[in-house]
Amino acid sequence: MFKKLNTTTLIIILLVLGGIAAFNKFYWSERSENTFDSEFVKIDTASVSQILIYPKAEKGKEIKISKIAVGWELQNDKIKTAADTSAIKNLLASFVEIKANALAGEDKQSWRELQVDDSSGSRIKIITSSNATYDFVVGKFGYNQAARNGVTYIRKTEEDQTYAIDGFLSFSANSPFNAWRRKIFISGNKDNWNSLTFSYPGDSSFVLSKQNNLWTANGEPIDSAKAAQYLNTLAAMQNSSFVDQFIPSSTPLFTLNIQGNNQPAPIIVVAYLADSVQKYVLHSSLNADAYFSDAQTNLSQKIFVGKRTFLNSGSIGPKR
Repeated sequence: MFKKLNTTTLIIILLVLGGIAAFNKFYWSERSENTFDSEFVKIDTASVSQILIYPKAEKGKEIKISKIAVGWELQNDKIKTAADTSAIKNLLASFVEIKANALAGEDKQSWRELQVDDSSGSRIKIITSSNATYDFVVGKFGYNQAARNGVTYIRKTEEDQTYAIDGFLSFSANSPFNAWRRKIFISGNKDNWNSLTFSYPGDSSFVLSKQNNLWTANGEPIDSAKAAQYLNTLAAMQNSSFVDQFIPSSTPLFTLNIQGNNQPAPIIVVAYLADSVQKYVLHSSLNADAYFSDAQTNLSQKIFVGKRTFLNSGSIGPKR
């Protein structure tokens, strides 16, 4: 009888434990389904008309990026200028379809740790042409050692939950104003260029001309390898040392005029004499509303070269 009772009791205990386990599995499965959605967001980026960013790097000050007829326009509380189209495309590509890897935090208690609260996160609002608005707070960056991939923590502003997603969105969202500016200085197909006019003070000015695929300087044959090296340098130049609110008070000290075939207009690059810190302030017709400091880049030395740069006798710049 005692043995039978023990067997019966054991069966009852096993049934109870099994029921508890089944209930827990069902309960947590249902809760997980209710709180975790792997498809975090999906945005038709072609319909995006405006992006508002409030990066921690700018202490939450608004950066407004607006779609215009020819690209994107960038604006903060002081400056309105052209935006870097490539940077905007890369940002939007991050939002085409975001898949969440895990639910990193269920409520507001986790916000500070994951840096998705108002003070430690970077907020992004994406607005479409149909006035749909997507509002996020992007938090800290982590690294998944096993997957060897970056992880960004993000939440929708109207929700308490925080999710972990793949990628480096944390860095993009926290980029300062200048990171979104158009940085093109000189750009073009060097094979189409046929005339470069260097205008300097005194008698240092000269013209590089191409005829029958041969370059000359004021009609004098030059070293083709040196010419090719210089043109390669010019063909893809960028600058990010912006000088804001600069108004030229005099004529440029140096000027380079680049003309070529299949080119809508000449590329005009100028250098204004500045102070001992900036040395020169540079400007290009390809980025009309931007001025750049020469202090850190030394672009003036690479652009405004002298005639002897292209001769076998050596290299020397214009008289300065």
